[in-house]
Amino acid sequence: MKKRIIALLLCLVMTVSVFAGCAGSIDADSDYKGEQIMMYLSEDIYNLDPAYAYKNAAMTSIVSLIFDTLFTVDSTGKVSPSLAKSYRTEEKDGSFFMYIEINEEAKWSDNNPVTADDVVYAWKRVLNPKNSFEAAALLFDIKGAREYNLTGEGKDAMGISADQKLLTIEFEGKIDVDQFILNLTSLALAPLREDIVGEMKDNDKQADDWAKKPSIMVASGPFKLTKVGYYTNGAVEYLDVNYSDKKVDANNKIILDKNGNPVFIDGTEEKKFAEQKISSYMLERNLYYYRNAEDGEKLDVSVVPYRIIVDCSLTDEEILQAYRDGIITYVGDIPMSLRSDVEAEAKTYNSLSTNACYLNQKALVTRTLADGSTESVALFANETVRQVLSMAIDRETIAGQLVFAEAATGLVPTGVYDTNSVKKLFRDTATAYEYLAKKEVAALKATLAEADIVPSEYSFSITVAAYDEAHCAVADALCAAWGEEGLGFKVTLNKRGTVANNDVHKDVAGVPSDLCDDLWAEDLAHLDYQAAVLDLVAISADPFSVLAPFATTFSGQAVDMSSSDEPQHSTHITGYNSAEYDALIEAIFAEKTIENRSENLHKAEAQLMEDMPVIPIVFNQSAYLINEDILDLGNKILFWDKASEYYAPINFDKASINNYEDYELACAKYVADNFEKWQANPTSYFALSFGEASFASFAHTNSNYFYLFKGKYGTEGYEFIPAKPAKDAATEAETSAN
Repeated sequence: MKKRIIALLLCLVMTVSVFAGCAGSIDADSDYKGEQIMMYLSEDIYNLDPAYAYKNAAMTSIVSLIFDTLFTVDSTGKVSPSLAKSYRTEEKDGSFFMYIEINEEAKWSDNNPVTADDVVYAWKRVLNPKNSFEAAALLFDIKGAREYNLTGEGKDAMGISADQKLLTIEFEGKIDVDQFILNLTSLALAPLREDIVGEMKDNDKQADDWAKKPSIMVASGPFKLTKVGYYTNGAVEYLDVNYSDKKVDANNKIILDKNGNPVFIDGTEEKKFAEQKISSYMLERNLYYYRNAEDGEKLDVSVVPYRIIVDCSLTDEEILQAYRDGIITYVGDIPMSLRSDVEAEAKTYNSLSTNACYLNQKALVTRTLADGSTESVALFANETVRQVLSMAIDRETIAGQLVFAEAATGLVPTGVYDTNSVKKLFRDTATAYEYLAKKEVAALKATLAEADIVPSEYSFSITVAAYDEAHCAVADALCAAWGEEGLGFKVTLNKRGTVANNDVHKDVAGVPSDLCDDLWAEDLAHLDYQAAVLDLVAISADPFSVLAPFATTFSGQAVDMSSSDEPQHSTHITGYNSAEYDALIEAIFAEKTIENRSENLHKAEAQLMEDMPVIPIVFNQSAYLINEDILDLGNKILFWDKASEYYAPINFDKASINNYEDYELACAKYVADNFEKWQANPTSYFALSFGEASFASFAHTNSNYFYLFKGKYGTEGYEFIPAKPAKDAATEAETSAN
């Protein structure tokens, strides 16, 4: 209800155009559905599952538009209800309970209510030990939650239950309520629908594809994903040993089981697949986001824009020019080539993420001896090697290349709280760490020699997402620092991109190709990497969420039950395994007075920066360009007003264009002027969808831009009549007056 009151207040104080309107101005049966706004949010939307949104900062910003959480951190840095309407706590007979009431107006984008059952399902999914979700530790205060995550037993006995809109939580003991509520601001704990997501199954890699396909997904946030376009780049191919396919006999005939169904087998041989990338996508208003459709409430009562259109096929130069021309209203992921040019005008905020390099201590790398023979060695299990690799990095130079970044001074990113308040941040009291300081190559080589490490004997690769140019730039810098011109290791770059889905879905016995498999993410999940560059995004504003997963029983990784009757707890995906660190995290978790945890949290980071299982490189800054003269975000208090020292995403639910008629006309001219050029680009939306079709045909039939031309063309073709330039109009007026 609070959101609705805010919307009403905005209505009273804002002066807007007829087209942009005030919230609640568009009738449900109106032909005009609202403003369609062109933006460039990000290209990295290959999996929108909230539980997977923490390895890429750009992905997190998109997911936050689609999924709502029970609580959010508002513009003052305080936790406020979102999907939750209210909560209360109770102590009864020595047991501790919390009751959370879900907002009665909260609905999914298919008009089904968001219920407490959706919360219970999502949390049990996060805790499921088969799923390897690092966010699991955020829920360990719940009775039975940790046991289920560590053993796979007691799923139905956990202290969480649902009764329509009421969520009941029983805890293991007394908790810090404020800290637990802060955990619930995490996207990883966003409610999910069981009938949409389905139960994770053993060896079923398709279980998370629901978050890639618009026709399957439902949204609880202000927007939903309605369309994704892809193109195939046959010039680039990637190996994929994790695909699945139908089993065939010697005559290539599909083998059927006794019920006549195909038999499936996972791929065991290396096979190459062509790169598939996103050409465009569209976010559309969630019609039921705090809107009562049954009572005929206005379409834009809670969400003003009808659509956000993102064309990923534009070149960097085209993106900048369209922004300068007022066509693209918001650039949320500034391409690398443009960053220096727009640095002065860009808005920046702390993204609560650290760009880092994981070193897989269990990975075997090749060592070539003097006689030419080779052996496999766990190079990164050597602590000295990890420390030297860190000290070889020039973080200041890398931060300068990325433009919107700061040299990392620790693992916990800038903006994360020290306890549970924005008033004191973790980095404010952190000390400097020896192994994050850059040292001369000669001294580092001497350190390696003392440890009997001859760099030229070792070959290893750095795995990086091919679609993330900032990550690729970091990986290039690491190759230079660690390679033959630096420390002397033989280092190669292993770029892993996206391919058309090649996994047969066992439920439909088909291969849906209208979604992508992210091979980088698959490699990381299967521990099929030696070193890997990624964004370590804070799962919540609590430093414990960043540090805890490096402890064995807090890692969230899948439990191995194959070798004994006792569950074998998995380490962090780096293979880091320290009894001392495990004990420190246990002590932090056991301390329920949050102010008393700070000292040990800093000790935990210090130990990681000594043992160095993960190498922090830079603290990421999110940067964006906004045409403030064109795009109005509803008079919100935005990030840059308070240096972004809080955990809240930018949203566009109140976004509107100051003069939509002029904007629409400018967009129509922009598309008309560039149609033939884009049509000639084989990777663009226009070429993929319309080939050699005439502009008139395009104007009649396209789905992305039809609104620009509807009713503005004749049966014999389209004639675009541009608005008169301001100077010409003034000259004409002067002539008429004379």
